[in-house]
Amino acid sequence: MSVPGILLNKGGMMLKQNLNSFRRLHLIADLGLTFVSFHLAILIRQSLGNLDFLDPLNVEEPYRLLFFILPIWGFFLFFKRECYEYRGKPFQEIFKNSGVVVLKSFTLLLAFLFLTKSLYQSRTVLLLFISFDFLLLVSFRKLISQLLSYLRKRGYNSKNVLIIGSGSLAKDFIQEVKKNPEWGFCISGLLDWEDGLKGKKIFDFPVVGNLEDLPRILKNDHVDYVVFAVCKGFLNLIENSLLLCEEMGVPTCVLADFFPLRFSKKRMGEFQSKPAIVFSTAPDSGTSLLLKSLSDRLFTLVGVILLSPLMLSLSLLIKLTSKGPIFFKQERCGLNGRKFTMFKFRTMVENADQMKDLLFEKNEMDGPVFKMADDPRLTKMGKFLRKFSLDELPQLFNILRGDMSLVGPRPPLAREVSQYDLWQRRKLSMKPGLTCLWQVNGRNNINFERWMKMDLEYIDNWSLWLDTKILFKTIPAVILGTGAK
Repeated sequence: MSVPGILLNKGGMMLKQNLNSFRRLHLIADLGLTFVSFHLAILIRQSLGNLDFLDPLNVEEPYRLLFFILPIWGFFLFFKRECYEYRGKPFQEIFKNSGVVVLKSFTLLLAFLFLTKSLYQSRTVLLLFISFDFLLLVSFRKLISQLLSYLRKRGYNSKNVLIIGSGSLAKDFIQEVKKNPEWGFCISGLLDWEDGLKGKKIFDFPVVGNLEDLPRILKNDHVDYVVFAVCKGFLNLIENSLLLCEEMGVPTCVLADFFPLRFSKKRMGEFQSKPAIVFSTAPDSGTSLLLKSLSDRLFTLVGVILLSPLMLSLSLLIKLTSKGPIFFKQERCGLNGRKFTMFKFRTMVENADQMKDLLFEKNEMDGPVFKMADDPRLTKMGKFLRKFSLDELPQLFNILRGDMSLVGPRPPLAREVSQYDLWQRRKLSMKPGLTCLWQVNGRNNINFERWMKMDLEYIDNWSLWLDTKILFKTIPAVILGTGAK
């Protein structure tokens, strides 16, 4: 069981590794802005010409300064953590933290120029440079802060939180969440230790049951985090619940302000200013996951552009060969059970859903899923699309929307999830994908339990290299129609 820490900043909660990834990428962006600032300073100085009151400019000499500027700026930005913990903070604090970094960096640069007797560098360029650099660093942070706050308030990237406990610790946490809507937390409810408070509300949030209701709620509802707000007296009651959350792949946080340390210093995570331990079975490589998300969008956008003639042709053929809409839309379960509308090319007749109940006895798959080789509901065009997985192409738009990834466990129906064994639900702990290990290893020729185990095997061993291998294996599997029904 992995125990990554959780880190708090006033702009919201993210796992410590995600914040570190954010800082690294932000640092790269900051150095890029610093380079742009220096280049702009030189361009403006050049445009001013040889005015009497300006110092002369040797274009080659200033650019050599970049070999010293970028490391100096990178050093102070890297060790000034406050420069990257600005979400939800007032503009004055963003202004101050950015100004401190620029001032320290510029002071060290001047000291370097003095010691190396290089103060003949254009003072105009240097003054323009630090002005532009400060302006761009502050503006970029303000822009990111406003964008993230806007997305949170619009419901994007919000996290559903289920709280275990109803005491002072839970109440304090709820009040902090209510005061900071930009954190993006949606408290779905609370579970008490007994039924005494069921049906009542704590700060407008309902007590939906007791600890025994946890399996049912995790199985049927969308929960991104389970937060145990417990004191020492109840620690012995949550062990089984923690193991249950682990089995089902739900990230878990234990608010841990019950260690009254007076002198010791211990590095541990935080969850909205509360010391906490977080358990998660999902991959915890923040940088790699971020690269996965970015590459998903980039490659998918390129794929949509390149495949648009094919998709338009298939749309026309579907419309001409059978009655009904071109696209089939269906609600599926995504990351942590979040519902989304999945798109496919329609491959069946219009009343296919009504006919399904009559065909269940011919189901060729075990478990809660339905598959059959010669499904009478398929259109002639639909059989061709299914054979080569062309009906899945519209899911590229799901990837662009952020509902899916190129590689990941296939998204199930909600009614299928409701029939999962507890351990099978853990497949929802990672964003669903267009292709997966099941897709490239026989697909419908594999029984349901083995399918679920392959999804968990993918989650437990995930890496960018594994995604790459699966994508390359998908190409021949699609061309040959391996295991398709």
